[in-house]
Amino acid sequence: MACELITTPGAVFALWGEPEVADVEKVRIAVEAAAATCGHPIVYVTRVPVDAPAPNAQVREKLDQMLPGLLKAFSTYHVVLEGEGFAAAMKRGVLTGMFQLSWRRKTFFVHAKITDVAGNVGLDQRPAVATLLETARAKGMLGAR
Repeated sequence: MACELITTPGAVFALWGEPEVADVEKVRIAVEAAAATCGHPIVYVTRVPVDAPAPNAQVREKLDQMLPGLLKAFSTYHVVLEGEGFAAAMKRGVLTGMFQLSWRRKTFFVHAKITDVAGNVGLDQRPAVATLLETARAKGMLGAR
């Protein structure tokens, strides 16, 4: 499994396995289409299970190229980087540090748990996040992989 996507009104969810370059393009298309459909920036949530491998150099390069152009398509970007302990906390800290410097304030968030996402979006976006996460839960995308 590389990347599974769910789109609901106002939000997109991605569950990552082993990242592939083609997946990055699938995410771009889904995010841009969701924003165009609802007529405003959307909430993007990506879940990275604890055992998911890190992206290779090609995938990281594609992400670096794509993300600046997507800023207008999402209001907030949430990475749920799962795992416990010092190593997981360090990964979240490094990821946060990398993105916070180059993104507009209060746009990029890194979480340890999926339940942390709703508290970091505006009140007007919480229904979209609730629908997105309930859909992901119903499809079995929030449990262990």
